Amino acid sequence: MSGRTEGKFWGVVLTLGLTGGGLVFLFSMIEESRFINNPTPVFGALAGGAILFAIMRGPIGKAIARMLESHPAQDDQLVQRVEQLEDRLSELGMDQLRVAELEERLDFAERLLSQRDTAGVLKRPGE
Repeated sequence: MSGRTEGKFWGVVLTLGLTGGGLVFLFSMIEESRFINNPTPVFGALAGGAILFAIMRGPIGKAIARMLESHPAQDDQLVQRVEQLEDRLSELGMDQLRVAELEERLDFAERLLSQRDTAGVLKRPGE
């Protein structure tokens, strides 16, 4: 499986598993509470179902839905921003090359100056 298809598969499995597990828990709590006079488990199960519903309708559910969509939604601003960043990276690469060249020139100039100083010290007529 490709990465995108595998991600969809696990997204479907996760969504179905969470939904199925939540429903099994909800119905088992309702079934168990039929034999007792205390309605607290029913309220707990209904509250759990409401929380699961809110989570699935909220940002987590929307993220899972976007992941499961057949085609990825391309954000034009995001694409434009990535292109700008790639251009900036290429400019920085060029700047790095220029700085490296300038460092080499500076090292060469320093070597020439140090050679001239030592040659001048050796050729002084007074010594």
